[in-house]
Amino acid sequence: MNEYILTGGPVFTGKNLLSGHSILVEDGKINKIAPSEEFSADIDSIDIKGRLITPGFVNAHHHFYSALATGMTVKPSSSFIEILENLWWKLDKNLTEDDIRLSARCTAAQCAKTGVTTIFDHHASYGFIRGSLDIIKEEIEAAGLSGVVCFEVSDRNGAEPADAAIEENRAFEESARVKKLFGLHAAFTISDKTFKKVENEKDGFHIHCAEDFSDVLANNEKLIERLEKFSILKPETLLAHGVHLRDDELEKVAKHGSTLVHCPDSNMHNGVGTFDLVRATGLGVKIAAGTDGMYSNMLKVYKTAYEVSRNLNRSPQVGFEETYKMYKNTQNLCGSFFDDTDGLLTEGSRADIAILDYRPHSPISIENVWGHILYGAAENPVYATIAGGKLIYIDGVLRFIDEEKLSEECAEAAKLLWEKSHQ
Repeated sequence: MNEYILTGGPVFTGKNLLSGHSILVEDGKINKIAPSEEFSADIDSIDIKGRLITPGFVNAHHHFYSALATGMTVKPSSSFIEILENLWWKLDKNLTEDDIRLSARCTAAQCAKTGVTTIFDHHASYGFIRGSLDIIKEEIEAAGLSGVVCFEVSDRNGAEPADAAIEENRAFEESARVKKLFGLHAAFTISDKTFKKVENEKDGFHIHCAEDFSDVLANNEKLIERLEKFSILKPETLLAHGVHLRDDELEKVAKHGSTLVHCPDSNMHNGVGTFDLVRATGLGVKIAAGTDGMYSNMLKVYKTAYEVSRNLNRSPQVGFEETYKMYKNTQNLCGSFFDDTDGLLTEGSRADIAILDYRPHSPISIENVWGHILYGAAENPVYATIAGGKLIYIDGVLRFIDEEKLSEECAEAAKLLWEKSHQ
């Protein structure tokens, strides 16, 4: 359908909560948001039967390449560095062209099923570098989604692969729906010589930062100072994790206008520590949210971040405002990379919409909509996802791919990948 109306449920635009309103979608964009009675009955409509309508979610830090690792067993790891060495660095060196494509296709499907319409992907495949970002772009576009991609530069495999990764970032050609940042792994795997090669890049960077304390120690406890030295910190830059940054370092991040991406479930899973969202927000840091490849569900991220904040600060008075602000920052990233969307439900903007399988069972308003999302919607699946005006997922069914066939193909590829990664 090139023209249709979404009707029958409360509309959270990202700024306002509208009751009794409908959304006219036309040619991939939100043409009009108005009281339902203003629309002609002759226009095709989708009645969402009381469910909550929200903007499509943005995931500010994901790893498409991790999809085939689900369930993979590896040598027991006693530290974060060993996790990298025993799992992720072995896996990315063994990824083939087909593995990259299936991983991206699988993750795109997971994003669609969880209402995520824009993904900031941080990619690594040192066994197949050149052209890997084009594969990911193709799969993002095939799913109808949008993304911002990069290839992580690292010296862990030597100078030649690092140079190839630099070239992959530079050579990637953007499209209307897929933009780019310049990817860096983490400063502890990047030499000064390599940093020097990229310091004048015009794009912002997407880099792991102080995820584990080993990153701090390896940089002589001057991590942010080192990133400043090589002009890594800029308004377009995303710093993933930031768990072990000091107050003075967080203040520098805020001064440069970079965005720090909070990934609470990943941090807990890897045992690296707990990022203090409340403290960092109070210091003026712009904080967004991501999943770090653990999964694709942004509702889960916000709920986890909320509960972790309260537990860490041992206070029932924190977490609500901070996670709501983090949500807004995450959605607002769209406006920095795309001309046709601001990450909200706005007239004239790209129609990226999530319909949550949640019918508010108590009064809902702009003052308490975030409470409805945290305490109600986050415990439920997403009912439907619209990306660029196209209905790509509804009521358990992906409309752009055969999910059963995809699962079979991924399982077969994962088995071979695991065998190679264990050698």
